[in-house]
Amino acid sequence: MGICRICGKPTTSHRIGAYFVCHDCWEKRKGEVEKLRTELKKKVEASLNALTKNEKDGMKLMGIVQKFALNFDDEIKTALKEYRYSVEDENRFIVFLNYFTFERELESRGKTPAELFMEEYDMPDWVAENIKKFQTPVKGFFEVKEVLPQSRFIVQDIFNKKEYLLCGEINLKKGDFIGDEIYPWEDVYLTGGAISLYTDEDAEKFLKMAEEFEKLIEKSIEKQKEVYSKFLEYFGKDDPVFDSIDSAEDALDKFTSWMEGGEGGKKIEEEKEGDIGIVCHPSSGIYVVPDYGKFKRMMEGREAADREYAEKIMKEMPYPVIKKLSEDKNFAKLIKEVFGKDITEENLDDFMKKIRPDW
Repeated sequence: MGICRICGKPTTSHRIGAYFVCHDCWEKRKGEVEKLRTELKKKVEASLNALTKNEKDGMKLMGIVQKFALNFDDEIKTALKEYRYSVEDENRFIVFLNYFTFERELESRGKTPAELFMEEYDMPDWVAENIKKFQTPVKGFFEVKEVLPQSRFIVQDIFNKKEYLLCGEINLKKGDFIGDEIYPWEDVYLTGGAISLYTDEDAEKFLKMAEEFEKLIEKSIEKQKEVYSKFLEYFGKDDPVFDSIDSAEDALDKFTSWMEGGEGGKKIEEEKEGDIGIVCHPSSGIYVVPDYGKFKRMMEGREAADREYAEKIMKEMPYPVIKKLSEDKNFAKLIKEVFGKDITEENLDDFMKKIRPDW
């Protein structure tokens, strides 16, 4: 039960941020309600404009957006019933609240609370970009490999062995196993205020799963090497382009039939100026990628470069595909042309991490 900010009566009828407003005031004192809304907006926007790019302010930003998400009481009740874990303590509730705030679309609005927050308040562009990144956290099970000063930890995903610099005021020691999500912030990752800590028994199960997963991956990579070799033999290159999804899918169907010993012909000619790419990656699979051809022509200087378009493709293209393209020296040239940045092999990853959280 809250207290109406306007008349002081106990109520839970309406909320404006952290403020409660009773139904009578909501209906009959609209001017004061609007004044309260304006007051809150100024207060929140002042907090947003005061943020810096350090990790503590990253956590502060998450908290500001979480407070906004708490306005959606009925949706929270529904989401708690659907949530994959039982929420039995404050730590688990914060983990749930992060999910509710940044990932779950509200049934009544079709958007996440974080997206509605960005529509409600004015903020610096870099703050909005970081809120967007919070919406795509890194999910997994991680082992704490090293404890660093100032509440920092090196954690490693037990499945893909990728390491992350994690920041957050939590009590962890080397060898602990944690799970759920970690949130990208500038060049590090945040705990989101809480994290799931697993027992030794749980950790043993996860490590066994990781072992089996690793064996499966090894078999999959061997199989993919065979596919890649066949793809090169059939198309003559690993990234032919076509002028439509239909023609690309037809070419892929014929390749599959040929590879499996059926009909389909021995060669499909690519359409040199097509935009739809069929990209075969040596280890991760085959991708049909819209706009691939145009992006490559921009890289090679055969088509005018456009910053907005290039950034959109860099964000949306499958990670293995864009990662492989980044090894081409023309990739750095394109970044310099459209972003005005001098990119070298040493700083390319730092730049791309700002474009894609999964880099």
